[in-house]
Amino acid sequence: MRLVVFDCDGTLVDSQHTIVSATEAALSAFGLPTPDRRSILYAVGLPVDVSMRRHAPNADDATMAKVIEVFRDTYRELSLQDDRGQIMFEGMHDMIQQLGAQDETLLSIVTMKSRRGLSRVVDAYDIRGFFQSLKSADDGPGKPAPDLLIDAMSECGVTPAQTIMVGDTSFDMMMAKAANVRAIGVGWGYQDIDELVDAGADEIAETTDALATILAGFQPQS
Repeated sequence: MRLVVFDCDGTLVDSQHTIVSATEAALSAFGLPTPDRRSILYAVGLPVDVSMRRHAPNADDATMAKVIEVFRDTYRELSLQDDRGQIMFEGMHDMIQQLGAQDETLLSIVTMKSRRGLSRVVDAYDIRGFFQSLKSADDGPGKPAPDLLIDAMSECGVTPAQTIMVGDTSFDMMMAKAANVRAIGVGWGYQDIDELVDAGADEIAETTDALATILAGFQPQS
C-alpha cells in the first residue's frame, strides 16, 4: 500500500487562473504583447491600472482605459464560474482518476486552503471520492509543520516510507522532510525549481507526464 499526497494551489489547481486569463484577454484584445505567467503573477496585489501599465508601458491612455475595462469584465465573468476560477492543471484530473483506480494507492490532499475552499475544488471537479483524506488549514498547524501530513498518514494507515508528497512550494518540501516523507516538487507552480531543491525536494517533475513517471516508479517500503 502507498499514499500519494498532493498540495492543492499551484499543484492540482491554478488558483491565480482568473487573473492570468483576464490579463491575457485584455492585452491581446488590443494587439498588445502578453507577458509570461510568472510576470503576471508577480504583479498580483497591485492596483489594476498599475499592473496593466506595467504589462503595457507603451499603450496610450485611451487604449489603457479599454484594456482595464476588458480585464474587469473578463475577471468578473471568470469569477462567476462554479470553480471560481481555480482551474485544474492540464493532465491532473486524469492522473487523479488513474491513481484512484489503483487498489494499492491511496490519495490525500494537504493544503493551506480553508476547508470550504478545498471542498469547492474537489466538488467542482468531482474528485472528492478519489481521496481517502482531505486536510485543510482548518485542521491543524500550517505548513511547513508536518502535523497535517502526519494526520493524513495516520488516517490512511500508512508509514512515512509508504508516502510521497507532491507540491509546488518550499513549504511542501519542508513539511515532507519534517515528516520523513519523500518530496516531489512540480515545476508548474508558484515557486522556482531552485527553491524547491534548496528546501529538500528529492525529485523535480517539470511536467505532469514526468510526475506520472515518478509516481509510477515509487515503490513503498514496508
